[in-house]
Amino acid sequence: MRDPYLVLGLDPDADDSAVERAYLEAVKHCPPERDAARFSAIRTAYEQLRTVRDRAAFALFDTTPPTPADVLDKAAPVGAPGRPERALIEALLRGES
Repeated sequence: MRDPYLVLGLDPDADDSAVERAYLEAVKHCPPERDAARFSAIRTAYEQLRTVRDRAAFALFDTTPPTPADVLDKAAPVGAPGRPERALIEALLRGES
């Protein structure tokens, strides 16, 4: 499971309005017609972080380890200058050259 903070590009101390702005910005850049899987990940992340209560529950009860994509997003956030294309990165994660 992807880290919702990384999916939305948020800091862990974000407030409700910052979460909503990040969600709307992410949906603007990746509408469901363009990439349904990415949109689904964005929507799931928003639902996990929507309110203070949701963020507290995530912080207290989420025990899933980070995925390789989470580590990559932490090292080079989406939209960072010089970040390689996502398809190339996913191929490298699968062990392809």
